[in-house]
Amino acid sequence: MKMMRFVSVLLAVLFLTVTGLKAQVTKDADNAFKYCQYEKALDEYKKVIKKVSKNQIEVRRITFQIAECYRIMGDLKKAEQQYIRLEKKNYQKDNPIILYHLGNICLGRGEYDNALRYFNNYKKRAPEDKRADVRIESCTKAKAWTETPTRYEVENFKKVNTRQDEWAPRWGNMSKFNQIIFSSNREGSTGKGTDQWTGIAFSDLYKTDKPKSKNTEWPGEWSPVSMLDESGILNTGVNEAEASANLKGTTIYFSKCPQDKKKVQGCYVYRTAKKGKGWDEPQLVNLGPDSFNYVHPFITTNELTIYFASDMPGGYGGYDLYKATRTKKSQDFGNITNLGPVVNTPAQEVFPALRGDTLLFFSSDGHPGMGGLDIYRASFKNGKYSTPENLMSPINSSWDEIGIMFDEAEVLDPKSKSPYLDKGYFSSNRPGGRGGDDIYYFVLRPLVYTLAGFVKDDATLQYIDGAEVEIIGSDGSSYKTTTDVKGYYNFDKTKILNNVTYTMKVTKSKYWEEHNTATVTTVGLTENTNLKQDFALTPIPKEPIVLPEILYDLAKWDLKPQYKDSLLYLYDIMVKNPTIVVELRSHTDYRDTDEKNEILSQNRAQSCVDFLVKEKGIDADRIVPKGYGEYKPRKLDKDITIKYDGKSYTFTKGTELTEAYITALPTKGEQEAANALNRRTEFMILRDDYVPKSDTISKAVSTQPIAVVLERTIPITVEGEVVKGKCFANNKTFDFQLGNNSADIYMNYADATRFLKEMIITVDDFEAKDKAIKAEDGSIIEGSVLYLKNLKLGEDEADNVKVIVKKSMPAPFVIGSDYISDEFGSFVVDKDKKMIIFAK
Repeated sequence: MKMMRFVSVLLAVLFLTVTGLKAQVTKDADNAFKYCQYEKALDEYKKVIKKVSKNQIEVRRITFQIAECYRIMGDLKKAEQQYIRLEKKNYQKDNPIILYHLGNICLGRGEYDNALRYFNNYKKRAPEDKRADVRIESCTKAKAWTETPTRYEVENFKKVNTRQDEWAPRWGNMSKFNQIIFSSNREGSTGKGTDQWTGIAFSDLYKTDKPKSKNTEWPGEWSPVSMLDESGILNTGVNEAEASANLKGTTIYFSKCPQDKKKVQGCYVYRTAKKGKGWDEPQLVNLGPDSFNYVHPFITTNELTIYFASDMPGGYGGYDLYKATRTKKSQDFGNITNLGPVVNTPAQEVFPALRGDTLLFFSSDGHPGMGGLDIYRASFKNGKYSTPENLMSPINSSWDEIGIMFDEAEVLDPKSKSPYLDKGYFSSNRPGGRGGDDIYYFVLRPLVYTLAGFVKDDATLQYIDGAEVEIIGSDGSSYKTTTDVKGYYNFDKTKILNNVTYTMKVTKSKYWEEHNTATVTTVGLTENTNLKQDFALTPIPKEPIVLPEILYDLAKWDLKPQYKDSLLYLYDIMVKNPTIVVELRSHTDYRDTDEKNEILSQNRAQSCVDFLVKEKGIDADRIVPKGYGEYKPRKLDKDITIKYDGKSYTFTKGTELTEAYITALPTKGEQEAANALNRRTEFMILRDDYVPKSDTISKAVSTQPIAVVLERTIPITVEGEVVKGKCFANNKTFDFQLGNNSADIYMNYADATRFLKEMIITVDDFEAKDKAIKAEDGSIIEGSVLYLKNLKLGEDEADNVKVIVKKSMPAPFVIGSDYISDEFGSFVVDKDKKMIIFAK
């Protein structure tokens, strides 16, 4: 890269000050190297190395000088060959710097493991050089950045590039963004002969203009490249490069490097202003003693601050970034300030540029990077610069990237039909270009998302028209829409934004508010995405819904605590569906008088309503108790099998359990089973337009039990010696079987797996944590121990209960009799009453 002349002179001079006396035979070569005439120095070293073949110390020194010439001139392949020759001769013992150079060459090729080996070896030999630590960190980060590039897209700006070098693009008119000025050593440049450092042509300043055009795509049409000045005033016979224009493009600041065959000539910043169609004679901008270099100027829009790079003493490394200020354009710059150690490093910081007033961009090989010079950004806030951030791949590469600028004009991306998030230009010498250094352009397209789907009836699979779909974003946004006749809804790109999670809810009259919510997110998405979310709503049935079994003592209506869980099913429905009003119905069998059955059923319905209203806080206006006695015999909507006295009886779908039907059954067992089906509690939706008074669920009016419990019992079923009942684990209802003479509790493997999948338990509930789960398929290891939050038997409850997961259990839980005795007290199993009865 051409700008390396500016950052390599210092290193070359420093090297010569420590090499000591040279053989007279290499005098011409050493002098050429001293004065940065690397092409001439290389030819001379090649001529004389054979003349000193008997002096191996001098041979190795000249080999190193040859390698340095190649490296500074940019021929890294040949430089590497010379460094490796020296490495084989153990030159690194006294000159470990060759390891550092070899590491940089490997890093530049993306050979991170080889680079890391060289940098670690260099660090052992030169622990005081902090650059090694940065390079070691770079090897790790560069590999990750290459594998996971950012969303920026980079393309070669072929319209301006040639087989030579083009670099450092800058706006020639920042108020309009319609002219780019840049540096190039292409054929036709003003300077005659070649650069004493590189042996190639001198560089000049060039421009390309953007004409008015109907072409709205970016970067659009640009005029053929021409010299910024063809009069010989601005572009002369030496290197002119790296220009920076003021807001209107009437004044530019640029780097210029006079040539002198007898001494090292520095590079300085010059200023020139428009004069008619041409330019004034450039004037030197005084930024310090002329024995040092001042390059890569960037002028602010008000022209009162200039940023630049310099190797002046007092900095932190080779080239540092500085700024100078003035209060009027007519004044000289003063108050020259180093940007400090957060930005500057022991290596090189060059090509500063400002975006806005506070965002600094620059190139550096001293911060963790991908190899060579990378582009970084740092913000200036409260008088301090933030830690520089690498722009990463694909803007940066393992080669050199310099001279970034941004196009702030709003332009629509043709793919997304939305404005680009970012766009601009920079230069790089990465492979695949047209020449050495090429100008590239980059864009960051907006991520565009939409959200759409269909809403169907779960029972009929027909599309639902007029369902309301609401989304609430984690950014505080909220939107609503309704489905069309085909059940379709859609939220466009203006509503679905990047890095936002949306909670969705679908509602429709006469449908349950269940299975009607979802969560979608754009967090982590790196491509334009049309999000899809379908819903299947469950219709509210027109027929009564039978609740789980609720048993009462004979001729009693007190709601027993162990059956309150059956009413929690209805409670959960009413919480999730805050607009429904229900009729809670209670039925008896045909025995006893009609009047008594009606009163009994009404009282039983009322006890259920009292529980839901007084204990659970359901608004009393939402639930109506109704006792039907024996008047509405049950008509089965499916086949039902029921057990009575240890035997199973099946009643088929469509059967109506009238008194006549039941009395005609052949056995007493069948009759009792049929009567049990008739003794039921159910509910029916009366309407779904209730308007909640405040919160859907109010505070419970009373927490006092409705009935007085005289003894602690657990209802059971008995089949031979097998005793089974109901338990509540983590607030879920399960069957359990009593285990004889055991203090352990076993949980069936399938039920434990369901708990895990439904997030009722997590890996943290297992004694062995994640080791209880097989890594290959996520299944539970049999025999694992987990702890339930609670286990309830009848009225008694235990917390943090240890259970063992086991396959092929006869019930979801097998609870040892010794565990029950130890935890809840002694008990007896009364098979006649079908109760576990605890001692008082």
